[in-house]
Amino acid sequence: MTNKEYKENIARLKQIEALVKNPEESIDKIDELLEETKQLVEQCHAYTRTLREKTEVLSSSDN
Repeated sequence: MTNKEYKENIARLKQIEALVKNPEESIDKIDELLEETKQLVEQCHAYTRTLREKTEVLSSSDN
């Protein structure tokens, strides 16, 4: 995942949040959105974990 893709995922998560908070939204659609949310969060988590690991490697090589 690239930084651009990460930002796109975050933007999509914000869109989903707005849809889920909308009382006029169909409950059936919300189920689909929750599954998409799960996938997006997993992708973002993996990306941030990778960044943290790279940061730790760089930090330890400075010592």
